Amino acid sequence: MEPLNETSEVVRWLSAERANRGLARIELAAALKYQGEIHDETLILTAPDGALSFGTLPEPQRAQVQALLRQHHAEQPARGNVELSVVCDATPVPRIQLTDELQRQRGEQTQARAEASFDTRPYGRALAQRVAEILDAGGELSITVDPREGVLRALWKSGDGTYAHGLRYAQGDSKPSVTLASREAFIRWLADRSDEVFAKEDRPDNPLVWGHGTFNRAYFARKTGQRA
Repeated sequence: MEPLNETSEVVRWLSAERANRGLARIELAAALKYQGEIHDETLILTAPDGALSFGTLPEPQRAQVQALLRQHHAEQPARGNVELSVVCDATPVPRIQLTDELQRQRGEQTQARAEASFDTRPYGRALAQRVAEILDAGGELSITVDPREGVLRALWKSGDGTYAHGLRYAQGDSKPSVTLASREAFIRWLADRSDEVFAKEDRPDNPLVWGHGTFNRAYFARKTGQRA
């Protein structure tokens, strides 16, 4: 099936309907949802005075739209929900947009990557030593990752004297991602890290989650009582 354009039957029908009814605008909003199982089509009609009303596509046009959405989804099921918008108004060329969930996610990731800005300066030994002092005294540094599930990202010192960075859970369980055997090893490890390293290490390919529930220089400054 060919992509929709201004000469497609459905689009020509919409343009003719707008003209025949004397409407300021007619918009088709169609979607294929829930893994290609549910179709939804709505006509939004705008009168010259701005009043809105709603309608439905005739069966032949509805079948064409559904076939187009099914084909788009079948070509790559990972696309998820598929949405189609066709707007016909006073402009000579109808506005046609076919989008899907995968496209939106990629667009959001591209924007998030472009907007991401994290401090790349290593924390240095002085800051790392101050954090180690807190852990040596029995303290723990943590940031909430998932408040509903009680998941924290934490730095702590275990009973066997090792230092750890990882996840802590409300049930009391721990899942360290890094374990360091000595105070000196911990200080060197933290001194070499930065806001950017913490922000990106869990999901380096997904900028939408960068910096969510991760440590940063300002946090350490607050907890140690020192300027960042």
